Amino acid sequence: MRCATWRGRLRSIMWGDHGVRGRRAIFISCAAILAGCAGAPLRRDAAVPAPDVGREAFVAGTSVEGREIPCVVLGGGPDVCMIIATIHGNEAAGTPLVHRLEREVLIRPELLSGRCLVLVSVANPDGMATNRRTNVNGVDLNRNFPADSFRPTRRHGPRPLSEPESRVLRDLVYRYNPDRVVSIHQPVACVDWDGPGEGLARAMSGLSGLQAKRIGSLPGSFGSWVGLALGRPIITLELPRSADALDDDASWDRYGAMLVQALVWPRRL
Repeated sequence: MRCATWRGRLRSIMWGDHGVRGRRAIFISCAAILAGCAGAPLRRDAAVPAPDVGREAFVAGTSVEGREIPCVVLGGGPDVCMIIATIHGNEAAGTPLVHRLEREVLIRPELLSGRCLVLVSVANPDGMATNRRTNVNGVDLNRNFPADSFRPTRRHGPRPLSEPESRVLRDLVYRYNPDRVVSIHQPVACVDWDGPGEGLARAMSGLSGLQAKRIGSLPGSFGSWVGLALGRPIITLELPRSADALDDDASWDRYGAMLVQALVWPRRL
């Protein structure tokens, strides 16, 4: 029976002719019932949508040529997952996957229970605009991080974090302190990991058909920095080159479950 109905009936009972002693007993019973009603959990009607997910979208920084590097943050829980795409500008199949993951989370907010998701859909916008691996300075951003293995070369940059795009990712990692990171690449077709990421890599592999494969730490790579220097699980998700030919729906159907798995880890899908 609804609490409002109980309250209506209790009023008539309370003011009926029961005598002082009877009213006292009834009063005690009524108080107990009403207290139970006040503490009862509200049942959400199935037709009422879940609360909106907190969403923050901002420009995390700009590239050498001034293009924006966008960031979207969903949820505010303590468990943080960061996913970035297109740090190599000619490996762009991850960008639509990141956009689709955002849409999926917005319609399935239960995925964010206790979690925060940080999304960078294009980490190298100049390279993406010109279909080149490096930024416009000719630096491979995935060799420009302050890992112990960094070696200064023309291709790696004169020093760690010499490039504005690398510094944007550095700042985001320090700002959000992610518990795990996924960086989406092409075209090796495997799930690689650095740091304590093997369990997540194998869970993602089992959802995709891509082999979990340890490629090894590369000089100055984002994976080496996050996984070895910072000690965080990081997955280098290498999609095949054939992923370029898939439309957004087909790409999500084939690879999207891996990103959801990364978000909800260590719970397995």
